[in-house]
Amino acid sequence: MAKKIILFYFFISSLCSFALAQHEGSKADSYYHVLRGAQLRAEGQFGKAESEYLKAIQQSSYPEDIFSTLAELYFEMWKWGKSEDSAQKALACNPDNVQAHEILGKIYLARTLSARTNETTKYDFARRAKEEYIKVISLDLKNEEAYYSLARICLILSQFEEAEQYYFRYTEINPFSDTGFLNLGELQLERGKLEEAQKNLQKVLSINSRNYKGYLLLGKSYELNNFWEDAASLYEKALEHFSQDILFLNRLGFSHYILKNYEKALSVLEDVFQVESSNSQALLTKAKVLHETKKLEEAEKAYRRLIEVDEDNLEAHLSFAFFLEEKRDYKGAISEYEFLIEKDANPPSKRSFFYSFRLGILYERQKKHLSAEKYLRKSLESNPNSPEALNYLGYMLVENDKKIEEALEFIKKALTIDPENGAYLDSLGWAYFKQKDYTKAEFYLNKAVDKLQNDSVINDHLGDLYFQLKERNKAIKYWKKALESNIEYKDRVKKKIERALRE
Repeated sequence: MAKKIILFYFFISSLCSFALAQHEGSKADSYYHVLRGAQLRAEGQFGKAESEYLKAIQQSSYPEDIFSTLAELYFEMWKWGKSEDSAQKALACNPDNVQAHEILGKIYLARTLSARTNETTKYDFARRAKEEYIKVISLDLKNEEAYYSLARICLILSQFEEAEQYYFRYTEINPFSDTGFLNLGELQLERGKLEEAQKNLQKVLSINSRNYKGYLLLGKSYELNNFWEDAASLYEKALEHFSQDILFLNRLGFSHYILKNYEKALSVLEDVFQVESSNSQALLTKAKVLHETKKLEEAEKAYRRLIEVDEDNLEAHLSFAFFLEEKRDYKGAISEYEFLIEKDANPPSKRSFFYSFRLGILYERQKKHLSAEKYLRKSLESNPNSPEALNYLGYMLVENDKKIEEALEFIKKALTIDPENGAYLDSLGWAYFKQKDYTKAEFYLNKAVDKLQNDSVINDHLGDLYFQLKERNKAIKYWKKALESNIEYKDRVKKKIERALRE
């Protein structure tokens, strides 16, 4: 009942301008019907209120305010057509009727957001809503609802700069609105304005320390800025208000993982498991912590448990693939990357490149060169200017004495992108060696060793080159340097040295 009384007096006050506008010759009944309509509207009897307003219009010499009030009533009744018609009639009486422009703005915005509105019509209504609200603020500079609505409309129209300006103006008019600062901060966060976003999101929490989304967005801004200590402190504070909230616990655990506070991270994650024993995000962070702390058996169990409870979690499969690569379980890693290629529908080219490139490398390490070539070529379809992929494929073809001319083109292209890369210079020199062009081979291999003096493979290649050129002492010198650099195939290099010493 109290709410109805408050609403009734609100409607009475909104109609004061109408009452003051009545001339002495106006019929007293018109005012009576307006007041009666306001009372019925406050009581939720919209049909009877409509009837009273219509009677008031018939008996009024200046019905513009009654038309705009009736338009509001129709809007509440979801009769948008009648609402628009009444608002237009109010504007026909007075083109500067703020209430009528507001109602038209509300109607067009509601139609913009309607699920039944197609895209073309949606943007047309959005533009019309914007025009109405701009008219409102031209007549009423401090109309906070108009600024808020304008910001929403500009977001729909992808006019982000304007949206930010309107949200900012809204917060100037209403500096105690946590919602206003929240929306402003969220938009700035999406636009990459991290410092400004943080300031406004901090205001949200200073106004309302229990604003859940405020903690989430401010935490996200800290994470994007790599302010992980600030993020951890914030999530601790959030948990004071939202005890045992899984989302905040997970973010706190992950923050401690990034900060290398591994014991704290595991402790927080145990709190998650008490609430939800198979929480996939907590399992993923736990697996990463165990991996980082070299508890490999436990880490693998955590990864396998994670994939068991959340089979389609792509991040889990990717992290597990990294783990298996480090463990040198190439077959297992290949299985994970092939799963990712199958399940990650329409990935961005960067991610598609990465999957294929890693598969190419892993197949090459297993000496499955046809599969390696297939995936390396596929990676270049996603990123034809990747110097790493160009060099890797080129060098592999050279090593297998296949398609040397094409391999040279791949390696040369890699060097046009990164001309000082010692590994790429080595690949080019080795390709010329395979072609028996020893002059060019010597030139590029020496350039390579100048860049990477202790690289075992480059030194081994130079040893092979100088042995071929009958410069035995130089050959032995570079092979010995390869051994000192801990080359992978030591026995093979030792045999080459023994052979050179015999000759």
